Amino acid sequence: MTTVPLQSRKAAKFLFGFFIVLAVGTFTWGFFVVEKVRARAKETDGALRAVAWACLCYAQQNGQQSGQQSGQKQASHLWPDSEATLITATSAGNCEKIDSPNSAWPATREAAMAGSTAPATLPLALGMAGVEFSKDPQACPHLTAKGNPSGLDTLEVVNGWLIEYAKSHFLKSHSAPN
Repeated sequence: MTTVPLQSRKAAKFLFGFFIVLAVGTFTWGFFVVEKVRARAKETDGALRAVAWACLCYAQQNGQQSGQQSGQKQASHLWPDSEATLITATSAGNCEKIDSPNSAWPATREAAMAGSTAPATLPLALGMAGVEFSKDPQACPHLTAKGNPSGLDTLEVVNGWLIEYAKSHFLKSHSAPN
């Protein structure tokens, strides 16, 4: 009769130990998964910010070119119409600052990156951050994370930069005398 309670205690201790090991294992696995997702989100945020900066640089360059064409309608897009156009027209060296007194978009690339690290090249950034281009010459592109994890508000921030720049350019072009 004394062996039955002894066996049930051994079984209870075994089950308790098993669940403790299972809980520690699950916690450890979850910790590493979360850390990996956070690291990937930082990479995606850097890519989104780099692509948004490239789009802003492209728009500034096209805005200056269209402003120099006096008496002509704007023939070109303010915004890029494809990834190839964006890659061909922009590089890190040709756009160090964007004219933005008291604006919603960043004035420098460093401000745009906000401490995050961009991929080495724009094609790599475009591999992580998707861009939906519009056929309307004045409509800004829309950035997406392509299903990658991203920071809580990064998409709203970078798309907000593009929208505000488009609004600003629209107001400038319609307030200038013809």
